[in-house]
Amino acid sequence: MKLNLKILVIPISFAILSCKQNEKTIETLHNNWEKIEINTRTEKLLISKFSDSAEYEQNPNDIAFKILPEDGKIAKEEIVKKKVYFTKSEKDSLAKYIYESVTKPKFTNALATDYAGCVTLRYDTGNMKLTCEYDSVGDWSLVSEQTKKIYDMISNKIKISKN
Repeated sequence: MKLNLKILVIPISFAILSCKQNEKTIETLHNNWEKIEINTRTEKLLISKFSDSAEYEQNPNDIAFKILPEDGKIAKEEIVKKKVYFTKSEKDSLAKYIYESVTKPKFTNALATDYAGCVTLRYDTGNMKLTCEYDSVGDWSLVSEQTKKIYDMISNKIKISKN
């Protein structure tokens, strides 16, 4: 009887240890990022772990037109590109929040018209990309605790659309 109990305890202990190692690997995976990306309808922010600056574009997909009030003429708005600087800890925090957002997405019943509140979050390790998209959710920064943290960190550096 004692021998059978020992035989049963050994496989169970290996199973428990291997599960704990897998959990630890998943928890630390957010540190293995190379690039993270945040896209809204009008902005794109690309952050590389190995670069001292991030790339920001406003209106990356479409060139916007507006009517100037002074003379009523239509003018073409240029795409705005600039460098944004994040500290290493800020980049690592953003990577963690984006990783959590794409691996544990928050499902929401929020629905907005005209596709308001669109954001795409990408987490890239170099050989694997994870993506989470929220479409038509109104204020995308309120979808989850992670999206709120992402928005707050980015909006301290640049102007970024919530919807």
